[in-house]
Amino acid sequence: MSVTQVRKERERAEREALILDHAQRLLVRDGFQDLNLDELAAAVEYSKGTLYLHFESKEDLTLAIATRAARERADLFERASRFQGRSRERMRAIGFACCQFAIMHRDYFNVEMMLKSASFWEKASLERRRLHGVQAGRLFQTTNAIAVEAQAVGDLPREHRAVDVTLSLFAITMGSHIVAMQPDVQLLAGIEDPICVVRQNQDRVCDGWGWKPLLAEWDYAATDRRIRDEVFPEATWLKTP
Repeated sequence: MSVTQVRKERERAEREALILDHAQRLLVRDGFQDLNLDELAAAVEYSKGTLYLHFESKEDLTLAIATRAARERADLFERASRFQGRSRERMRAIGFACCQFAIMHRDYFNVEMMLKSASFWEKASLERRRLHGVQAGRLFQTTNAIAVEAQAVGDLPREHRAVDVTLSLFAITMGSHIVAMQPDVQLLAGIEDPICVVRQNQDRVCDGWGWKPLLAEWDYAATDRRIRDEVFPEATWLKTP
């Protein structure tokens, strides 16, 4: 690429990042249905036509916001996967990454549920869907690799498919984040710490699959301290004895 092309690509990337920054703020404030592209254009000081040079539709724009967040989540997962320990400790580090991400992006899982509806997904462009799929693949592959390793070393019974274990952990994590954050559910279930609920449910799923060491057989509080100190020192939300 010529110097001019490199400069134009850099400027385009910077402009797109600016649009996404402001669009994310409006999406969180107003929701998808009331996301106003005229207001967004005014906020970024570009024409509405410029927005459409980057995003074919409001669905494309929203999917790009979610994809950027998913990329950050995948980065956290890969960072967590490098934790040194037994396979279940490494999976616990992945769970830790989930919670760290949820603290940073409190509305992500609700937006992600909306993205999966056919009415939304079919209106997004193939390219934006492909880019989102790349990040989803990183998330799943990083997690599933640990489940595969767990079977190889005998921590996880071989009669289960590793992919089924991974899928169940994804499902319980997403569901727990969405449900435990609802004020009415918090009141009915007496939930004081939604993040704690997520981690407890992850532990129950791992125990249910017979993933060793089981919760009662290991000092996971010590593991948590190591994860925080060695991988996520910024995780001030974790309170350990």
